[in-house]
Amino acid sequence: MRVFVTGATGFIGSAIVQELIKAGHNVIGLARSDAAAKSLSAAGAKIHRGDLRDLDSLRAGAGAAEGVIHTGFNHDFSKFNENCENERKAVEALGSRWLALTAR
Repeated sequence: MRVFVTGATGFIGSAIVQELIKAGHNVIGLARSDAAAKSLSAAGAKIHRGDLRDLDSLRAGAGAAEGVIHTGFNHDFSKFNENCENERKAVEALGSRWLALTAR
């Protein structure tokens, strides 16, 4: 199964990526930096460049996969309300593929 993972290099996301690959799944990891891309590549995942505020990129990543695991979040708590609104938008973007399929 192709699985798109946000937060793929974070504490929880990196463990999920390892387990998915170990179980034989193809992982597409969201990477916002060269360091994240290098880490994901070394783990055996494919790279999808972007970040959680790039909704088109999130839609594209989800669209290229059969499943999505969302573990990314901006932990700058000085902007908590803004980050929660960005989170809502990200979740909507990630789910939009399945909403479109079920609306048929």
